[in-house]
Amino acid sequence: MQKVLAAYISGHGFGHFTRSEAVLSIVAREGVPVHLRTNDRALILARRARWAASVTEVDVGPGIVQRGPLELDLEATEEALAAHVDALDRSADREAEALRELGAGLVYGDVPPLAFEAAARAKLESIGLANWSWSWIYDAYTKERPVFGGLARRLADAEVRATHLLALPFSGGLHHFASRESVPLVVRAPTCSREEARKLLPVPEGEKRPVVLLSFGGFGDGIDLASAARSNPRFFFVSFAGPTPPEGNLAALPLDHDLPHQDLVLAADGLLGKPGYGTVAEAVVSRRAFVLTPRGEFREFPILVRAIAQHLPHASLTSDELARGSWTPALERAFAMPAPEASIRTDGAAVAARRVLERLGVNP
Repeated sequence: MQKVLAAYISGHGFGHFTRSEAVLSIVAREGVPVHLRTNDRALILARRARWAASVTEVDVGPGIVQRGPLELDLEATEEALAAHVDALDRSADREAEALRELGAGLVYGDVPPLAFEAAARAKLESIGLANWSWSWIYDAYTKERPVFGGLARRLADAEVRATHLLALPFSGGLHHFASRESVPLVVRAPTCSREEARKLLPVPEGEKRPVVLLSFGGFGDGIDLASAARSNPRFFFVSFAGPTPPEGNLAALPLDHDLPHQDLVLAADGLLGKPGYGTVAEAVVSRRAFVLTPRGEFREFPILVRAIAQHLPHASLTSDELARGSWTPALERAFAMPAPEASIRTDGAAVAARRVLERLGVNP
């Protein structure tokens, strides 16, 4: 078997890439060429990955089409997913040929069904990393739009072709993967101290108010953050969409900033936003208070809410409170709550990388 890895990463949001980067960068340090194949938001991050042997834009699936941080567009999602599934056989054949040209010895997927379909057609083993499957996510919309049922089944047919799955904590919808193994939390560790991380935030010198990182998965521009910040003068907010330089008690980093997100989480005193796997995992590592906002009809939302309740000081906002900027009571509750004593292993990146290397025949 050749010691070359082809890695397919779902492009919906940033979380798939950030956790897989923690795994794949370890694999690359062992001398294994890692070829990234992804799309959409993950492509932005992939192109910054200096450890990657190559980065190629590939239709690995549309994810969920959103109109903003809280609103899904199921009609547009159905249209995009139907087109992806209609082309899946052709895409898998094309990717199988690309895998042969790359000399890949193993396929990694987090967690596009295309990865496992293409690997099977190229007669290669594949290994997945996930806390849920795309077929499970889409199947949740079948009652509202029945066509999702058939589309989800086609994706599940591809997913079951995975040779092995590394199942993360906070998971659901992985029962159909025949060979699976539970691994600890996969998360990028902070790269510096809290004092050093604090200097990365665009916070004015001498600012004494608690700093709250606003995290909406790249959809923060759907909310009037400046107005909301003014309504909560006891806190200083840092967002990824808004005024630069700071305006009042709100400052912003550009969406394409190259600062490690885990360091920003460490630097802040707490987070306010919609929970995604990557943000929750980074908050767990840094023990940060988390104020949850609604996320729309995402099937994994209740699982992530339970994880936050088990591991972090927390509070919740309603959709109306979020829109009105009535954030202070929830923030004060979260900051006043003692941190839960529940513990969780956070060395999943090393464990997952070891499994990948073993299947490549590399002794780490």
